[in-house]
Amino acid sequence: SLAYISVLIFRAHPPVLCRAPLVHRVQACIWMRLAQRCPWRGARSLLVQAPVVASTGYRGLSSTPVSRRRLWRWGATRSGGVLGQLEELEVSEQPTLVEDVSGVTAVACGANHAGFVVDGVLHTLGSNSCGQLGRDSQASSSSSPGSAPAAALVAIEAEDGHHPAVLRLALGTWHSAALTEGGALWTFGWGGSFWGGAGALGLGSSDSRTVPTLVERFVEQGEEVRQVVCGERHTLVLTDQGNLYSTGKGDFGRLGRGGDGSDELDFEEMEYFHTANDSVLNPNDATTVIKVDAGRNFSGALSSDGELWLWGRNDYGQLGAGPEGVRDRDAAARYPRLIRSLPLEGHRIVDFACGEHHVVALTSAGAVYEWGNRKWLEPHPI
Repeated sequence: SLAYISVLIFRAHPPVLCRAPLVHRVQACIWMRLAQRCPWRGARSLLVQAPVVASTGYRGLSSTPVSRRRLWRWGATRSGGVLGQLEELEVSEQPTLVEDVSGVTAVACGANHAGFVVDGVLHTLGSNSCGQLGRDSQASSSSSPGSAPAAALVAIEAEDGHHPAVLRLALGTWHSAALTEGGALWTFGWGGSFWGGAGALGLGSSDSRTVPTLVERFVEQGEEVRQVVCGERHTLVLTDQGNLYSTGKGDFGRLGRGGDGSDELDFEEMEYFHTANDSVLNPNDATTVIKVDAGRNFSGALSSDGELWLWGRNDYGQLGAGPEGVRDRDAAARYPRLIRSLPLEGHRIVDFACGEHHVVALTSAGAVYEWGNRKWLEPHPI
């Protein structure tokens, strides 16, 4: 199985959990729980952008001067295509400071590659077997087996020659996505094949892209992308107009649009939240999605009212639907399904994160729930 890369931003300190307000400890706990259960083979490895407690007490990432934000990494990278053999590039069992890197404003991990942003410029490292590093080269960013890979700059260039600043990024298994100023979305990596099916670039074809390519649909529609997340082979986008789009592999309902599970090469809108209202906390108004996330082959959306919907594959109980929802290895939900137990008990979710086969959620009261991974089939308090 594939190993994973882990990347964290700290205030020039390695990770240390210590005395801190309850909610902040819980926020850190969410990401640490993901780390404990992430020998990932797909989806994303680990994304830690929430505040992390340092040895001098909690202050949070947002209160830390940008110039002091350092980057630490650990885990393993393996190079290989969708159907190819895997080659281990390097292993790091202890958190290692990435030298000469500071002022980090965004960071993300895929199954075998990682990326970060400094001064609006994207840098990537790890496997480049499918062009997921955004550079026109088949070589991965490691000089020799066992050595630490070197991060390299990724050029994002508009038609007029302008290089827009990168704000966010999301990495899947063989593809990547970046958001730039003005809400423009760029994708790159594996586009698909006859045997492998669709990739998750949303560019209208199965052609792979070794450099970032603008997704023109949102520009033409006048919508700015506010968030992008990548699963193993699907991508979700949330726009400034509150619309949710998905593209990529369609089996197991991971695109959230029902149907026969066909693949999609373009981003298509998920209309569920405009046409159905199964909210427990606010059944009289339309649902407003404020955050999305993706696991290996399932997805989730959080509403402004604090309710969580999940859809896609449920073979590990990652949808939190209980024992009846895990009938066989093909168990799935093709439309978003509300986690009803938490709002029925009066809980409002303020944050959540998807692992490969599990979910962790934080409530407004500071409680943490997790489920999936064939351990808990419904939300279980930590």
